[in-house]
Amino acid sequence: MDRPYVPHTSSSGAVGISGRVTPQIIGIMLRTKGWVRFIAVMLFINFGITIINLIVTMNAPSRFGGDAERIGQFIGIGVALLLYLYPAVKLNSYASRIGALLQSARTGDLEAALNEHRGFWRFVGIVTIILVSIFVLFIFIGMVAAVSRSSF
Repeated sequence: MDRPYVPHTSSSGAVGISGRVTPQIIGIMLRTKGWVRFIAVMLFINFGITIINLIVTMNAPSRFGGDAERIGQFIGIGVALLLYLYPAVKLNSYASRIGALLQSARTGDLEAALNEHRGFWRFVGIVTIILVSIFVLFIFIGMVAAVSRSSF
């Protein structure tokens, strides 16, 4: 099977034979690391705030329906926790892998960093597909409800 990826060659035509990463890539990754770590920390903070929200919500008196309301709140907050935690872990791992790359300048560390980056964007893509699907479903339900009301 043909591989569609062709390794990048330098201006001299040489492929990364030495297993070392170029200083330009190191510079780019160095400038990226701080922002990645910042976003990871912000997500961890949101995760902590959401846990506090979960504790407060579960201990607050129920306004409408007792157990059913609490189960719904628990599920909603649980989903929010996952949406904060997994990307935070992935971005934190990505920043740590960048740190290892900055120390070694080896292609293996670059590959490990990019694999963490890929995992983060895979998660974002899956969540986006799910949310767009839910939005389309709600639009369809709304259209069906509007048509059914107008036909009577």
